[in-house]
Amino acid sequence: MEMPTWKKIALAVVAVVIAGLCAVAVYVYGTYSRISVNSPFKKPSPTPTSSPIPDTFNQGQQHVSLLMGYGGGNHEGGLLTDTMMLVIVDPPTKTITLLSLPRDLWVELPVSGDKLSGWKINAAYAIGSDDKGYRYKPQEFTGPAGGGELAKYAVKQATGLDVNNFITLNFSGFRRSIDVLGGVDVNVETTFDDYLYPIEGKEEDPCDKTPEELQMYSTMSAAITEAAFPCRYEHLHFDKGIVQMDGQTALKYVRSRHSAQDGSDFGRAARQRNLILAVRDKIFRLDFFPKIIPFINTLSEDLKTDYNLADIQNALNYRDELRDYRITSTALSNDNVLRIGRSPDGQSIVTSQEGVGNWNAVHQWVKDELTRLRNPQPATESATASESAVSTSPADAQ
Repeated sequence: MEMPTWKKIALAVVAVVIAGLCAVAVYVYGTYSRISVNSPFKKPSPTPTSSPIPDTFNQGQQHVSLLMGYGGGNHEGGLLTDTMMLVIVDPPTKTITLLSLPRDLWVELPVSGDKLSGWKINAAYAIGSDDKGYRYKPQEFTGPAGGGELAKYAVKQATGLDVNNFITLNFSGFRRSIDVLGGVDVNVETTFDDYLYPIEGKEEDPCDKTPEELQMYSTMSAAITEAAFPCRYEHLHFDKGIVQMDGQTALKYVRSRHSAQDGSDFGRAARQRNLILAVRDKIFRLDFFPKIIPFINTLSEDLKTDYNLADIQNALNYRDELRDYRITSTALSNDNVLRIGRSPDGQSIVTSQEGVGNWNAVHQWVKDELTRLRNPQPATESATASESAVSTSPADAQ
């Protein structure tokens, strides 16, 4: 008996729909495979699961992600991380803590087998990503995920925290992600000016100098050459208060380094945390979570992570729970357990107050600080301004 025409049409439609869904799935997976990187030499995770975020929630365990931002493209030192921040999720206390690390933090890295040498922590991702220049690294710091794995190693050395996963984003992806959100409203805590913000593409602009003058300035200090080549820089100004920023403005806000009012690495870390809070607010306000996977796929050339697609998909199941999480933020700085010093070759570096390579007091401070932020005491008149500034309640996100 011949199948009725309407059934044939229905089956054809179903077949087309299934084929379309399969094509979309293959495309999404193929695109995400360019983003997701994993090391075959990776040691077992401190939370040994295939999908760490969901199991972390289910088991009530702390989960630590390392966020890194870098220049990429034609930027000098393109893989040096301009931003390093830990996102520490703690389900039992329903808190997320942002812990900023100064880029000049001095750590020891195994760039030649088991032999350790001193480096600024912002070089860890670049060294791990460069298998030609650093051929004698331990094999767990090689391959597509080598940079992230070495950065995790460096962060654990400094903080004592096991890092579950890493996410890196270059400047191009950063600008685009902010613009896709429609911009963000950032709480600028300090009015500041920066007269030496580098203009992209003008790093080598001669500024009408003669070849002889260029040769002369090439031997002079950075302070002298900066003043002599004003065409390479622009003037940034930010007023205190809530400022609406697009991607380009937000990038300038978090990268600015030469402000007399707010130019230290520690000031930059605070600005980066303020931006994260603004992005969080916008994501919740837009209910952006369902769009995260297609959004991530648009960043395939700019984003790298060792989260796999299943991790991201499963994490979305907890988006409603995350709305209730209280976000706190803090930083390692010379106001607590760090100090500014000099490396053996004269670089300005940041070390533990107890000296190079001695991290015991820093590890204890991180442990105590996380406990303090997760269990806030009732507000009192003696509460400091810094304590009130680093905590944000769920209500603030609405």
